[in-house]
Amino acid sequence: MTQAGEVAAKARSLGLALLEASRKYEAFVIPTFEGRLRPQRFPPHRRAIIGLVGRQRRFLRAAYTLADAGQVLEAVGPLRSMLEFLICQRWLALDPDRNWQIWMKDDHAARDHWRKKLREHAPALHDAAVESLTPEQLKEGEAVAAARLRLGDRQRKDHQTLEQRAAQVGLSFIYDGLYRYESSAATHPTMFSVDLLLEKHPKGLLLRGEPTTQFVPPPVYLHGAFLLYEALKGNGELTPALRLRELPSLGRDIYALVVEWTNMRLPNWRELLPRDVVDQIDFDLNLDVSRS
Repeated sequence: MTQAGEVAAKARSLGLALLEASRKYEAFVIPTFEGRLRPQRFPPHRRAIIGLVGRQRRFLRAAYTLADAGQVLEAVGPLRSMLEFLICQRWLALDPDRNWQIWMKDDHAARDHWRKKLREHAPALHDAAVESLTPEQLKEGEAVAAARLRLGDRQRKDHQTLEQRAAQVGLSFIYDGLYRYESSAATHPTMFSVDLLLEKHPKGLLLRGEPTTQFVPPPVYLHGAFLLYEALKGNGELTPALRLRELPSLGRDIYALVVEWTNMRLPNWRELLPRDVVDQIDFDLNLDVSRS
C-alpha cells in the first residue's frame, strides 16, 4: 500500500471511530428544560446545533459509502454539505440570540415562498396540503407567525452569504480552498463538472465513465473525519451531555494525519498557508483533554 493509501485507510478508521463514539446522537433526547436548581428552557440554537451535527454524521456515512464504492467524485457532494452545516453550526453559536432569530426567519420565509409557488402552479395540491394540517401544526404555524411579527423586517446587515458567515467563524481558508472546488467539480452543473468526464478523441470527444486526470480527488476519508471532529467538538463545548471521552485522542490523530497528508502533497506548506491556519494545526496537534 502506498503512503497515500495508508493515510486514507487510517483516516477512514478514524472517521468510523468518530461515528461509533458519537452513537448517542442517534437516540439523544433533547430536553425541554435544563438545570436542576433553577431549570430553564433548553436554548433553541443548541437544539438546532445538535440536529445539525446529527445530519453531519449521516453525511459522513454517505461520503464513506460512496468512496468505498469508488465513487470519489460523487462523495464530494456530502463533504460539501458537511462544511455548509459546520459553518451554520459555528455561526449560530457565535451570536446565539441574534443569529438564531435570523436563521429561523429565513427558514420560514423560504417555506412561505415554497407554498406560494406551489399555490401558483398547483393550486388544488396546495389546498389539499393545507386541509391536511393537524391542529398541532396549525397552532405551531400561528406561534411561528407571531414570533416573526415580533422580529420585524430584516436589516440589510443581516443579509449574509455563506462565504461571509464562513469568514466570521474562521473557516474562510477551507471555504476558498475546498468548498469552491467541490462546488464546481461535484455539485453544480458547471463546464468543469462536465469536462471531468471528457477527453480528446480522434473523432471528437470521448465521454468516459470515470473522471479523467483533470479531477484532483480530495482526501475524502480524511476531509470527512476532520469536519465531523470539528462539529462534535464544537457541540460538546456547548452541551456537556454530548461531550465525548474519546474525542481529544481522535482529534490529535486526525490532525496528525492532516499534517502527514499535507507533507506528502506540499512539503513547504508551512511557508505557503496563512499563518493562522498553521497555528491552528499546531495547536490542535497538542490538544488538551480539557478542551473537549
